[in-house]
Amino acid sequence: MQRSDERGIALLLTLLVLTILVALILEFDAEARREYRDAAAFRDNFKATVLARAAVQAARGTLQQDLLKDKLVGKFFDALTDVWALPIKDYAIGDGFLTAQIEDERGKLNLNDLAATGGDPSGKQKKVLRVKRLFELLQINPDLVDAIVDWIDPDENPEPAGAESSYYQALRPSYRAANAPLQTLLELRLIKGMTPEIIQKLSRLVTVYPQGGESTVNINTADPLVLQALDLDITPSMAAAIIQARPFKNVSDLDNVASAKETFARLRLPPVYDIKSDLFLARMTVRVNEVTRNAIVVLRRDQNNGTSSVQYFRVL
Repeated sequence: MQRSDERGIALLLTLLVLTILVALILEFDAEARREYRDAAAFRDNFKATVLARAAVQAARGTLQQDLLKDKLVGKFFDALTDVWALPIKDYAIGDGFLTAQIEDERGKLNLNDLAATGGDPSGKQKKVLRVKRLFELLQINPDLVDAIVDWIDPDENPEPAGAESSYYQALRPSYRAANAPLQTLLELRLIKGMTPEIIQKLSRLVTVYPQGGESTVNINTADPLVLQALDLDITPSMAAAIIQARPFKNVSDLDNVASAKETFARLRLPPVYDIKSDLFLARMTVRVNEVTRNAIVVLRRDQNNGTSSVQYFRVL
């Protein structure tokens, strides 16, 4: 009986040891799998980030290819029918896939023009009214434009609904108005009254490039709302007629759109619109297995050889 009890105890101890060993092995296996997944995620995240940077070269190549192709056929305008405007979907790049869309920054209203007067106060007022019209079309309070003007103009004299450094210094944390051109659209978050929702609404219709000098809007790529914002006389039906008649090979071709002839003849001096572009924004998404990286790059294209310089780049 005693030996039988001893054998029973030994068996129980053996089972206990085996149970502990199995639990340890399972825990070790689970930990090893977690570490493997973390290592794989880190690897894929690194690859996706590197490939997002490499994708910039793809955008630059596309823009150069487009310009050189246009020169071969004697084409001197940029439109949404160009190579660069075609979306890229799941293009194999390295160990990942690229999805991208290039936008024409010249098809948008430049917020930095709000502080550029060119010695003509009435010219500045016309630019302010254009941006306010765009805000109204987007159902955004147009008074917010005054705050943008104050942020980028060089003085400390507030617009009627604006805000200069005295307003921002009363905030916590406090800061001063930049009194300089906007560097990116993200900077709008610092300006009185601006919210992420408003910035999202504006993101595809306004730009901050170029950051100095006067801007013209590419009539071949502008959104209907941007077209309507150019002048109070541009109605939705006129904007639709312009879009239907695109692309325009010369600025004077707008005279062929009967409803727009008089209005756009007035907008030629000083020039408010054009039919070509040199600034482009590429929104890129790189996917490596389960990891996705988004990036934005702004490129300025040389109109002679098609090479592009990076004005802004950010991996999101």
